[in-house]
Amino acid sequence: MGHNYVIVVLPETIIQILLIVLALTVISLSVWQWRNELRRKKAIEGLEAVVTKYEQVYDRMFNEEK
Repeated sequence: MGHNYVIVVLPETIIQILLIVLALTVISLSVWQWRNELRRKKAIEGLEAVVTKYEQVYDRMFNEEK
């Protein structure tokens, strides 16, 4: 009887463990994706700042030539 009880409980425990692992994986991926998104936004802002700076320099050079 006790042996059957272990067999009945184990699949439920395994399912619970799998669900916990799945939940943790989803949370980890979400956090990772969120951090990547933040990095991407910072990189884009940095590039925009560089482009703006070079545009200003170019405009100054171009306007001086006139």
